Amino acid sequence: MGPLSGIKVLDLSMVVSGPFCTMILADLGADVVKIEPPEGDVTRSVYGLERNGVPVGIINWNRNKRGMVLDLKRDGAAEVFLRMAEQADVVIQNVRPGVVDRLGIGYEAVSKRNPRIVYCSIAGYGFEGPYKDKPAYDPIIQGIAGVMMSQRTQGRPRAVKNIIADKVTSMTAAIAILAALQEAHAGKGQHIEISMMDAVAYYLMGDTAVRHTFLPHDRGIPPAMGSAEPYKTADGYITIAPLTDKHWRALLEAVGHPEWFEGDEPRNERVKRAARNLIELFPTQPSAYWLERIEKADVPCGPVNDFDSIWEDPKFIVNETFYEYEHPVAGKVRAVRPAPRLSGKKPDLWRHAPGLGEHTDQILADFGFAAGEIADLRAREIVK
Repeated sequence: MGPLSGIKVLDLSMVVSGPFCTMILADLGADVVKIEPPEGDVTRSVYGLERNGVPVGIINWNRNKRGMVLDLKRDGAAEVFLRMAEQADVVIQNVRPGVVDRLGIGYEAVSKRNPRIVYCSIAGYGFEGPYKDKPAYDPIIQGIAGVMMSQRTQGRPRAVKNIIADKVTSMTAAIAILAALQEAHAGKGQHIEISMMDAVAYYLMGDTAVRHTFLPHDRGIPPAMGSAEPYKTADGYITIAPLTDKHWRALLEAVGHPEWFEGDEPRNERVKRAARNLIELFPTQPSAYWLERIEKADVPCGPVNDFDSIWEDPKFIVNETFYEYEHPVAGKVRAVRPAPRLSGKKPDLWRHAPGLGEHTDQILADFGFAAGEIADLRAREIVK
């Protein structure tokens, strides 16, 4: 089913930072076993959209996985997990530091049974220091790691309206796991520890901290601002990225006002003047009118899609970015394909996101548990 076919992943994580990582691995062909407590992943119960009892959060972060219930708080549950880990390649968890060790399934316990294991632990703030036991959710990490200040408008910090910290951490974890699997082939396992704070800072600071790179820096300097704001048109918004003088001259020639970039003032002042004039000009015509002219001038530009138009954007249609399928319980569903397109393989759905405990018996049997053992585990409510 992909280049990771044959790789077995035990996924103890919940919500997004772990499940998105393991979905990336599953999309690439890994056999991911989602192991949930009896109450299920938090996304099964928190308020949100659902259909026929299937939450959107489960569908969107857990496709291509199998699912089982294992109550790790019960006596004997840790041994079940360790037996499975003996045959696994990867374990991933994102509970608070120390919890897996107290349950008897931390890296030390697992690596004694399987020295080649790649064990990935995700924590909000890391595994030492004053914050390590604090609860961590995406907005808190955004604030601490500088994301909100980098999005400031009118002098106020703003949140990115997206769980960016979770997803950046997921991708960081996936890269680290793939690298560690290379070393595991030579017989050496690895414990990967990832702080969400660190993952977001690594992602953010390359451009945001340009004014703070050379030391010493003056205190009070705000972070560099990144992308320009969109421009309103007669029927929507467009976005433009004229980074060079050549771009600005071509853009203003295209809209009929080359004089807006002329003069002896400093470049920054001429850019501000041109931008102010464009704010006044663009609402006089629809987006398509302006984009046609700006594209002919070879200046980077594009529409600002809303969540009606994005599905019909011809660029996404050609790329087959989105696809639809029938979920056996939730009905018709839209999904996003993985971005990497590997030659000879078309990434697609090969397993539906699992229901709570949907594959428990099948998974245990695949990991060598006999039918009598499985029945006993069910009777003792260790699995469901």
